[in-house]
Amino acid sequence: MENKMNFFRRIAAALLSILLAEALFAVVPDSAHWSPDRLESEGFTLYSRTKELELYLDRNRAVFAVRKIYSGYVWYSSPLDWEEDDHASGYNKNAMPSMLQINTKDKAGSFFPANSYVNAVKRKGFKVEREDGGFTLNHNFVRDGIFIPLHVTVEGNSLVVSVNFNEIEEEEEDPDSTLGSLRLLDFTLLPYFGAAPAGEDGYMFVPDGTGAVIKFDNTRGSSGYSAYVYGRDESIIPSMKKTVTEDIYLPVFGMSRGEAGFVAVIEDNRSNAVIEAQTAGQVTTYNNIASRCIVRDLDTFTFRERTGTPRDIRIFQTRNLPESGETYSVRYIFLDGSENSYTGMAGAYRKYLQEKSLFPQEKTDRSFSMALNFIGSGSKKKAVLGIPKSVEIPYTPFDDVETVIESLKERGVGDFVVKYDGWIDGGIFGKYPASPSPEPKLGGKRGFNRLLGYLDENGIDFYGGADFVNLYRSDLGHIKELNANREINKSPVKVPDFRMSTFDEKTGSDTYPNWILRLSSVKKGVAKFLAGADKKYPEIGLAPDSLGNIVGSDFGKNGNSRDATADGFSLLLDDVQSSHPVLLSRPFDYALKNVSYITDVPAVSSSYDIEDYSVPFYQILLRGYIPFANFPANRAVDTKVYKLQLLETGSDISYLWITRNQEELRDSRLQSYMSVYAEDWLDEAAAIYTEIKPVADRISGRTIKSHEVYGNGGRITVYDNGVRILTNYSDKTITAGGMTAGPYSWAVSEDR
Repeated sequence: MENKMNFFRRIAAALLSILLAEALFAVVPDSAHWSPDRLESEGFTLYSRTKELELYLDRNRAVFAVRKIYSGYVWYSSPLDWEEDDHASGYNKNAMPSMLQINTKDKAGSFFPANSYVNAVKRKGFKVEREDGGFTLNHNFVRDGIFIPLHVTVEGNSLVVSVNFNEIEEEEEDPDSTLGSLRLLDFTLLPYFGAAPAGEDGYMFVPDGTGAVIKFDNTRGSSGYSAYVYGRDESIIPSMKKTVTEDIYLPVFGMSRGEAGFVAVIEDNRSNAVIEAQTAGQVTTYNNIASRCIVRDLDTFTFRERTGTPRDIRIFQTRNLPESGETYSVRYIFLDGSENSYTGMAGAYRKYLQEKSLFPQEKTDRSFSMALNFIGSGSKKKAVLGIPKSVEIPYTPFDDVETVIESLKERGVGDFVVKYDGWIDGGIFGKYPASPSPEPKLGGKRGFNRLLGYLDENGIDFYGGADFVNLYRSDLGHIKELNANREINKSPVKVPDFRMSTFDEKTGSDTYPNWILRLSSVKKGVAKFLAGADKKYPEIGLAPDSLGNIVGSDFGKNGNSRDATADGFSLLLDDVQSSHPVLLSRPFDYALKNVSYITDVPAVSSSYDIEDYSVPFYQILLRGYIPFANFPANRAVDTKVYKLQLLETGSDISYLWITRNQEELRDSRLQSYMSVYAEDWLDEAAAIYTEIKPVADRISGRTIKSHEVYGNGGRITVYDNGVRILTNYSDKTITAGGMTAGPYSWAVSEDR
């Protein structure tokens, strides 16, 4: 019965794809290869030209075109035949020829969406001005009282579109109006740029976790893709947490249309961006991907009426548009030939970052290593003489690190990276790291110095963890009411624990919340800590993870925006790197220029319904330039899959361990850190390392040249020295690319 249902589902999906294709084009439209003469005969005027691109504009239709000179491929800001789309209607259909979509709100908090085609172009609120490299498209949303200039230029092989916040105009408040003038909440740039009609071959790329592919016309989900760059603002706390998803670590998205493609880089204000994508058949007969910029954020406040009934109301960020400085811009880098793939997108993005001095220029030849993340000490609430008190528990004394490493060396492990969280007085999730004073219960200064000496003699890199962004315990120098970011409702930003059973916030003595510190407090904390570290331990590496993967707004008076906070953290990482090597866990893009080693690199995407499969975009970007490790093997669901991930992506193996008092993890802030007792994992760790190392050595320091996903569970990674690795994630023997691999195994060959 189940097989029959699957058969009918496949037939229905195929019929829908055929119907959608017949609704518009079954192949790439002829307009994708219009010559300059043809473009001009169709009403387009040439405005700017580089060695690689031509920029045209049709004033009457308010559509622009970008033509690749070498290939002749043409990209359009909107589908030319959008009016023939019988699937879309109303607002959704009118959004297709629009270069801007906006959301506004009145004083009562009601939303008013608008698109530029109806509200600007059709109402004669659209004007064009020439500028260097292109033009400015002035959009006056007449009925909404909003004016937004859109700058469109070409640079080299890139199209750059941007909005300057100081140029946005909003209608002045009418004091006699009960609803007030509309205020801009967000805008979407070029929602249908390069949109691909149903029936065309290709896919969209989204940077969800490690990265994911959304095939054209896939009909996999009823809703589109929508996710915040860097995750949801840390200062907007959900009332419930039902799912665990991956974040967007890199502000990019892309499209591959068979013959041509692009990777779009969100350059300015990226921390306020949302990446959105839809497939043909969801809203229109087009596959489209774009980004939205949040101008004023919102939150939901829940209170109980007198009857006891809970009620939610929206509260909005109070903000005037800045007078200067802030810009939202997206750069579209066009790809052809072999570059037209997600591997090519990663390469183009890497080149972009290198040109901006935001990524290492030189390759690394670092050998395959085992990254060991030790947890030093942590506090736990215990009864002392009948009185609840926080007691410091030593989980991994300094001397034990040497013992563990020697045990692994005896088992054949040769190369290590050591990260040590909770080594500072007060432990992990404890006191704020005001100074680099080793925890006495772990062995104090003498034990720490002895450990550093051992690691140095054995050529093992050490990175001491320090969390400068989260406040777990108030002290005289860090008071949450004074030093924490403010939510939109002006209360200190408190990050709660959530119950796995009911998804709501925990309350009572078993909860362990923390607070997000504002940028000014973080700056002081980093400066003070570095002064001590530079003097006492100038040779050690540091792992200030939260500077690279936690970014929140301060909605208080004169508070820093989320983008300003990200810029501030980037500068602080410059300070750290100036005197200490830096290790970071899952860093956002702004931290890549500072990092010497990366741990916990995401291995999968969030697996949303609309996504077809995950791809190792993050790893492709890093490979050969920044060494990195997969997430800890002792946190993996399946060891067989974990080993395949190491080979597919060129990752180092890693483990998260403690050496003592594992029973004390229960009912503590570390209670989610189960299966971390080192003694239980030594044999397995050494076995995986020695099994993977011979293959890993063949790709040491190599970049990933190409990557392909097969429908039978196979994936082939080709490294730049010709080594080809087939990884088989299925329970059957498969053959792909001339190689055969058994169930959950791999095969290796080399191009000669």
